[in-house]
Amino acid sequence: MDKLLITGSTGMLGGYVMSEVDRNKWSIIAPTRSMFNLDEPSLLYDYIIANNPQIILHMAAETDVDQCEIDPHIAARRNALSTQEIARAARKCGAYLLYISTSNIFSSSERLIFNELDVPSPCNYYGKSKFFGEKVIENSGPSDYLIIRAGWMIGGGRQKDHKFVGRIIKAIDNNAEEIRAVNDRIGSITYAHLLSKFIRWALDNKPTGIIHYSSTGAISRYEIAVEIARILNFNGRVIPVSSPIFPLPAPRPLSDAIETIYLSVMNGAPISGSWREDLETYVRTFINTPSG
Repeated sequence: MDKLLITGSTGMLGGYVMSEVDRNKWSIIAPTRSMFNLDEPSLLYDYIIANNPQIILHMAAETDVDQCEIDPHIAARRNALSTQEIARAARKCGAYLLYISTSNIFSSSERLIFNELDVPSPCNYYGKSKFFGEKVIENSGPSDYLIIRAGWMIGGGRQKDHKFVGRIIKAIDNNAEEIRAVNDRIGSITYAHLLSKFIRWALDNKPTGIIHYSSTGAISRYEIAVEIARILNFNGRVIPVSSPIFPLPAPRPLSDAIETIYLSVMNGAPISGSWREDLETYVRTFINTPSG
């Protein structure tokens, strides 16, 4: 039985992936954060070599965009240098490497939506560190790899969703009178549950290259909030605001929305729906999950 090493298995996406992977097909190696410490990149190579996996699914990362901006050393260690060591070890083992990247590597005032052929230009240290990871895999990693760029990730349910969608749902649950959301930044959503199904397909079929995986549509967080309000019959006001209302350390791109031009030729690969369909599916799953 081939060995599959999974980093970031306890994260939001990791929870979905761990419920999807075929344990009858793979011998799963899922190190804890203390065993696979992204703050010590030099030790990651040795860990991988010692376990000699045939496949590596690399999901672990520092995803706090503002923390990466405040302290670029964190972005460098946890995203850039760690991925460099993982890529180097994957090459040594001859492993297939699947890397989860981000739409945040794109930034342009001239484009609304980006496909796999567009050239990245990140505007913050989080995006720069993730793009560094992509380049090091391409240049120094194994011959067989897949880079998946995801949009604004949604998922996790009541227990793990501390992101925008979870906060909006909880505000409505708490009888908020109004919700304010930014309308001058554009992106795409990726439902982690659907992405986990694509990851399982990719582990079985081992496609190579770069793929964008998100729901269709370029949207603002304000539009997301309006849609959640509709789904939950919210009687308060949803107010559009400009991004300076919520000053943050890291600059955000005017748009990092993505679309795919390759997914349609991947026979049998699970696909996402429209952003409204996928958001509603997730919101209804969220509200029907017991708390506690």
